[in-house]
This record gives sequence, structure tokens and C-alpha cells, in this order.
Amino acid sequence: MPGVKVCVVTGSRAEFGQLLPLLRRLKDDDFFDLDLVVTGSHLSSDSGNTVLEIENSGIPISEQIPIDGISDNSRQGVANQISEVIHKFAEYFSMRHPKLLIAIGDRYEMFGVGIAASTLLIPICHICGGSTTSGAIDEVYRHSLTKMSSIHFTTCDTYRKRVIQLGENPGKVYNVGSLAIENCLKVELLKKEDLLTQLGMDLEKPYCVVTFHPVTLEMDSSEKELYELIEAFDEHPEYQYLITLSNVDSGGERINEIWKEEGSKHSNFFVVSSLGMKRYLTALKYSEMMIGNSSSGTTEGPAMKIPVINIGDRQKGRVFSDCTIHCNPKEADISSAIAKAASEEFKEIANKVINPFGDGTTSIKMVKILKDELSKDINVMKDFYDVKFEA
Repeated sequence: MPGVKVCVVTGSRAEFGQLLPLLRRLKDDDFFDLDLVVTGSHLSSDSGNTVLEIENSGIPISEQIPIDGISDNSRQGVANQISEVIHKFAEYFSMRHPKLLIAIGDRYEMFGVGIAASTLLIPICHICGGSTTSGAIDEVYRHSLTKMSSIHFTTCDTYRKRVIQLGENPGKVYNVGSLAIENCLKVELLKKEDLLTQLGMDLEKPYCVVTFHPVTLEMDSSEKELYELIEAFDEHPEYQYLITLSNVDSGGERINEIWKEEGSKHSNFFVVSSLGMKRYLTALKYSEMMIGNSSSGTTEGPAMKIPVINIGDRQKGRVFSDCTIHCNPKEADISSAIAKAASEEFKEIANKVINPFGDGTTSIKMVKILKDELSKDINVMKDFYDVKFEA
């Protein structure tokens, strides 16, 4: 007897790496019939053709759905892509009829997928709701996905409370921890020398891992902030800088152009489109610190016990660990933060940090809950849960 058809969609490198523990359990459990759909930047050569990582993972791909104009990350271009995502996924869902869509995160592609599914009355399970990123338009997509969804997997109790505050039934909001933490605790990593040799880096010189995304709600500021970051790096030539390019966001193309230009001028800059999950976690583990404005600084960085420098407001509102140094996107502030992160005192703080996002059993909890939820009818016509406030 076939299992329950569950569709999981991934549109970017970060999503797939996080989803992998859950995907493996869904694939290996006869209760489920897994449809894995690959779309978005996975299918873009400019973003490193990360579909190859998925193919090498052993998880069968049910469908590849390319999005035209994926390289156009202007605001109009992104809006056009959302429209195409809705159209193509409406066709796919109408053909495949999944009993549940599992959607992770807050990217615009997933927002479009959610619109298609909810319009067709396909229940949605949303992973990673409840956080806030007031410097990014992802905030809008994330909370919208929450309102489209009937089941919620949050990564910490603070985020669970926010989902409930958005009117979701507490009985359907589960704090299961982070799949990213599960990867950090359980994935067998590469040897440091093997990674650095692959990347052509100096085996003896310390390095920092850098990811800088555009601040999508601050018009025209990201380019200036990036040059401030580069000037700070010039103040610290004692490090190599392993730089992963930006996601496909509004302004991301220009960010990546600058990194490539500067990479050709700096012998200590190593610019890559994507590392893949195993190489990325390995890079973090052996780095001196993590620098940038990626959400990874709230999860993988602390889990790897390294200092994290969070620049600017892109991640404003998230739960941060004590190993995080917040700084303004100014050369002097960033340079001072690098010096602080390099100190033995702060390294000791990072080494002792307590991770707030779970114990590495997230995918086990998710599968158990999904089986229970899918054994009964899932209500897509939800009642709004009113939080009681004191006058």
C-alpha cells in the first residue's frame, strides 16, 4: 500500500542543507511517499548548480521546476518570479495531489509555492516560522507562510510564542529545535587540510568564513556596507577570507559582482558560489570566526562554538547566542569586532556557549508529529486563535 504523499520543495542551497535529515527519514519510512521538488537557484549555473548536491545526496528528485529570469533579482524581477512560481506549482500540485506540503523558511520562491498550495486547499506544514528579520523583506514572506499553514515546526520557544501570537492554534505549533543544529551535531565533517586544499587556501594561515546578503528593506545601502566590510578586512590581512556568495535576493547580483571583482584583487579572498552543506560546516568548525549577516550566524555558528560577527540590521529580531558580536556596517566598527572576536577571552565565551535551538533530534520529532497529524484530517480552514491580553 503506497504511503501518504508528502511534497517537500527546496529552492536554495541553505534550505536543502537544513532539510536533509528530515528528507532522509521521510524517504526511508514506508508511511510516507516523498515528492522532492527542486526549483529556484538550485537550477542556476550562476548560483553553483546546487542541484548536483541534491542528486549526490541519494534523495530522489521527483521534479525540477525551473523559474525563468532567476538571474534578474531586481524588485520587479523577483515579483515576476513569484508570479511564475505560483503558476507552475499550481499546475504541479493539481497533477500530483499531495496530502501535505512541507515548506521551510522565508524565501520568495517558497512564498509563491505556499500561495499555490493554499489556494488549492493543500495543507501546509511550515518549518522555521516565528522568527523576525526586520531588515529583510523575508519577514513578510515568513509570516505569510505561517498564516497559510496548518502545522508549524519552530526552532525555539520564543518563535513558537510568536507563531501563536499570529493567531495559530497552540496545539498545532511544535517547538522541535533546528534541523541545522542536527546537521552540526551529526554530520561527519571533512578534515581541515582536505577542505583547504580543495579550495586552494593556505593550510597554515587562519581564515574567517564570510556571508553577506543585501539588506532588502534598505534601498541602495547594501553596496556601501559591503565596501565598508572589505575595508575592515584590509585592516586585518592576517586572515584569509572564505566568502560564499549571496543568495538570489534583490541586490544580490551586485553584491556578488563586487565580491568577484575584489576577489581578483585580494590574494587572501577566496570567493565561492556555494560550498555545500558538509564543506560549509567543515569550514565553520575550523575557522577563526564567522562574519556577515546570514541567519546561519544564529544557528550553525554557535553550534560550532565559534565567534560570530553580525553586521547591521538584516537579522534584527532573531534569537542570538552569547558568542555573537553585533556591530554597525562601518569599517571601524567591523574592524573592532574582528579584534574582539579574535581575543582569547571571547573565544572562550564562544567555546562555552549554550545552543538554544535543540539537541540534534529535530528530524525524529518531526516525523513522529507528521505521522500523528497525517493519520487524521488536517483542517485548512483554521479558526483564528486569539491571544488573551491583560488590559
